[in-house]
Amino acid sequence: MPTILLGVFVGYLVLNALVFGRLEEDWVVLKKVLLSLGLVVLYIPIDGFKKIYKAVIFSSLAAIVFSLIKLVMVVNASDSFNFLDSAIIIEALLTERLYLGLLCVLSILASYQSMRDTYHPDNPYYVANIILNVLFVLLIVSRISIIVLLVIFVLSFFYKKKRLPQMFFVTGGFLLAIILTFILNNDLRNQIFYSGSQHNDGLIENTLAVEPRAVIWDCAHQVSKMEGTLLKGQGFTQTNREMLLCYETSVEDERKQAWFLSQKYNTHNQFIDFYLACGAIGLLLFLGSIVILFVRNRKAYLPTALLFTLVSFALVENLFHRQIGAYYVGFIFIMLLIAEAKSENTALNEP
Repeated sequence: MPTILLGVFVGYLVLNALVFGRLEEDWVVLKKVLLSLGLVVLYIPIDGFKKIYKAVIFSSLAAIVFSLIKLVMVVNASDSFNFLDSAIIIEALLTERLYLGLLCVLSILASYQSMRDTYHPDNPYYVANIILNVLFVLLIVSRISIIVLLVIFVLSFFYKKKRLPQMFFVTGGFLLAIILTFILNNDLRNQIFYSGSQHNDGLIENTLAVEPRAVIWDCAHQVSKMEGTLLKGQGFTQTNREMLLCYETSVEDERKQAWFLSQKYNTHNQFIDFYLACGAIGLLLFLGSIVILFVRNRKAYLPTALLFTLVSFALVENLFHRQIGAYYVGFIFIMLLIAEAKSENTALNEP
């Protein structure tokens, strides 16, 4: 059922664009949505789930190694380097830190799921990979990744099959790393708590002042009031055009306005983006597939953690506007549907 609903959702996106004459200009986004579904379809003939877990784990390790090597090169080429300033670290990353953070979270979940309940010689390697990815997320100061990690680590203790020895060790190391990071990294404290002389009006006021999404989502709200949005949507490309027009009229500060226009910010929320682009039906189909997956797998840790990860990142980023985002969503759906298939097989085999 979840796979069928995903297929119906993707089919509706294409049909919507075709009927309303925007297939060509919206194809740049539609092909990334199709890419995610294509990954799921291509994985159907492959037996087992270990290959996809290993693909995620080794992809994350490769990205971390590349970023650290580039960071060393940037530091050597720089006259001065302040380790507590994340600007140089961000410059050294393989791609945007939000997507690297998402990959690290997926790698942690894949490692956790791959560990055996009893002693196994591979367990220490998975524990080491979890620790490495957690430290890397803290290094790049990916706020959404840190929040997601905190929730899924706590969530792991509410399920029956707990790997207590490994998780106590990993969770203890994780909390210790957070404490040390908050003590040593002033940049992280500023980004999360907005401390400092320039931020003295309170957390909510400062967040609205410095967080671009406060302006972006306000413009998205204005676009949602346009005629035809509810039933047919505006299309992905036209939505982006309307967002730029909104920045021109609603952002009064000239420097801030120039920045928004140069960055060409999209809606930065995948759910809002689907609603504005293809109307309420498209959004409901996408939400329906997520809800069905949650209802059918809510008693299992991995699907619940994966769904929380997907929803959390989709709330702050248009994952299907980047090819790397489409790959990661495809990986998530593969792991979710593998878990769904395993639970169905278990139910069928029960007497």
